[in-house]
Amino acid sequence: MKLFEISIILLLLFISCTKDKSEDRLFEHYTVSVDLPEYAESVRYGTPALADFDNDGDIDFTMSITRYDVLWFEFLGNHEWDMHKAGDVPTGQLGGGTFDVDQDGWMDIILGGYWYQNPGEPANKTFNRIQYDSTIEHEIHDLVFADIDGDNKKDLVVLGDKEGLFWYEIPNDPLQDAIWEKHTVTMEVLDDRADIHGGFFPRGIGDLDGDGDADIVLPNRWYRNEGKGLEWSRQFLPFGSGGYWGLSGRSWIIDMDKDGDNDIVMVGCDQKDSRAAWIENKGSEYPGFLVHLLPLTSPGRRGSFHSLWVADFDLDDDWDIYTMDQEDHLILPEGAGIKGYLWENIDGKGQKFAESVVLDKNMGGHDCQFADVDGDGDLDGYFKVWANLESNAYGGKPHVDYLENLTVNN
Repeated sequence: MKLFEISIILLLLFISCTKDKSEDRLFEHYTVSVDLPEYAESVRYGTPALADFDNDGDIDFTMSITRYDVLWFEFLGNHEWDMHKAGDVPTGQLGGGTFDVDQDGWMDIILGGYWYQNPGEPANKTFNRIQYDSTIEHEIHDLVFADIDGDNKKDLVVLGDKEGLFWYEIPNDPLQDAIWEKHTVTMEVLDDRADIHGGFFPRGIGDLDGDGDADIVLPNRWYRNEGKGLEWSRQFLPFGSGGYWGLSGRSWIIDMDKDGDNDIVMVGCDQKDSRAAWIENKGSEYPGFLVHLLPLTSPGRRGSFHSLWVADFDLDDDWDIYTMDQEDHLILPEGAGIKGYLWENIDGKGQKFAESVVLDKNMGGHDCQFADVDGDGDLDGYFKVWANLESNAYGGKPHVDYLENLTVNN
């Protein structure tokens, strides 16, 4: 073969490899906003949730500035957003969510002991704040909607490490029945020896023992629903370690290995050297669990994994796992920048994962959220900062960001 022909072949191989590398990129990063309201004192950013708040067919995003504002970002398309103030935050809150509380077809916002009624008019961007529990005095860290009592209606489950773990029945007419009925799961989360800072967000509520009702996952334990959410028993879970403010994690209940029972995915958070694992359910009425640690192949020590999402991100019909480092100067990664990670499920059964860095711009996220924002068939992500970090990619500015999934387009 002539030297010229060999050169052409090598050039074509180089172009092909370069093209494949570009096409394999899963996400494209966009900035939603770095123009958040500024306040003189140090603030934190909580209540991340997503929904179609204006009923225009795409997915918007909400967050809060503790003690100040509830904001929502209207997705305008073409990677543009418009920021609106939904209301005020009366106390410092972290956990939040969205749910159509009054069943009027418009998604509302819930945080702490309040829900914010969507006005249902696109021209009116401000929500009406309504208190559903006047006894909450401290921060709520986790907040998830799930059917706890088996009546086929969603209830509200909340955790505050100074309040306890409990759930509410959402009334059929929440405007008339303003105070929601409250049921305690446990107050063990307040014990200094067993303090739980967070654990069942975003989807750590589900049926682990196969009896048809919803159980609750926390670091190193799960609570077995013994009867319509009115009786609970504490069970051991072999994963979950201490953080700066108590045991803390993010969890997701899903059948990872597709064997018919629900497993658990969990990441550590609010600590350095966070790990991620899926915890295999071995079955039975009181199941045992086997921990599968996910690989750490990227250089450096991890920070706080205060985000978790489990989904088929690459549309190959299995469950992948996403997390990212948190922006907090106390618990930053070491030997590496602040990054977003994806563990791709290689064999489809969770026995082999490959870790990849999908965001490497020295910016962190806190309780990231995913949905098909742009309607193209794959899952895109919203995330926001937790606290200002002077060395972040935006020069210390607080930020809201968007990850566009490129799977369909590729």
